[in-house]
Amino acid sequence: MESYVTKRALSRIVTAAIAVTLVGTTAGTALADGPAAAPPAGELNHRATAGAAGFGVPTGAAPQLPINALAKDGQLYYYQLNGKGGLTARKKVKSDAKSRNAWKTFKMVATRHTSYGDPDGAYMFHNSNDVVYKSDNGYTSVEGRKWGMYDTMFSPGNLGGSKDSDLLTRDKSGVLWVYQADIIGKLSARKKVGGGWGQFTALTGRGDYTGDKKTDIVARDKKGDLWLYKGTGDIKKPFAGRSKVSGGWNKYNLLVATGDVDGDGRSDLLARDKGGVLWLFKGTGKQGAPFAKSPVKLGGGWNEYRLVF
Repeated sequence: MESYVTKRALSRIVTAAIAVTLVGTTAGTALADGPAAAPPAGELNHRATAGAAGFGVPTGAAPQLPINALAKDGQLYYYQLNGKGGLTARKKVKSDAKSRNAWKTFKMVATRHTSYGDPDGAYMFHNSNDVVYKSDNGYTSVEGRKWGMYDTMFSPGNLGGSKDSDLLTRDKSGVLWVYQADIIGKLSARKKVGGGWGQFTALTGRGDYTGDKKTDIVARDKKGDLWLYKGTGDIKKPFAGRSKVSGGWNKYNLLVATGDVDGDGRSDLLARDKGGVLWLFKGTGKQGAPFAKSPVKLGGGWNEYRLVF
């Protein structure tokens, strides 16, 4: 893998990997190092929902994204929302050995959504500590950042001052940083949110959990307590003081947020337990109790995935 460290080699990896799929990708996207080893065009475009009567439309506060799941062998799958509060059967993204090997070299993927709540681009964190941004227009390398200092990266939505999804990162000393992003994914200089975030074993969020249309996030501490950080809409101080959601979250080895899964206009939370079962915690839109107490079982077998985004 050492040869992948150079920028030119990285672009070849990304050419193979991102041509396979990411939400919103279109066939024939021009990439920097020549034609990509792309699968048939029919496998590239997948919508968030399969469609159903009464299923709410996405919004910036309650976006709707399909769930991408990357297996340990590099095979990528995706799940659509079935319009009934669950997921459709998974679909395999057609790929060759080169593409699957390329996907193995990414350690984090942070998908974005538009101000209308639709899938947008994604920041892809390579194991050589480079980051690239993928959109309909191809991909660009995110320059000038020492990305190896970060152990967490996700894009919860617009944190203040723009209509576009911003990027949150946590460094290895426990400091949380926000990068404001524009419509094409270009990042501004980072701003410090604050220290002490190393106490958490999971950080995630997508859209609004409290009903005020502002972007919130959740954090699980080492004891298993889940905390809500309410968004302020101010990029200089994006979160207000925390409030406790509940305990017992250490039974889950993955927390991921893709927005409104059940189509009721409120953002939800997904959790995978240690047995590989994926659970849906429906959003309530209430700050005091942002998620329903009883989760909905979405299905088993999710431990085969290395990344879910």
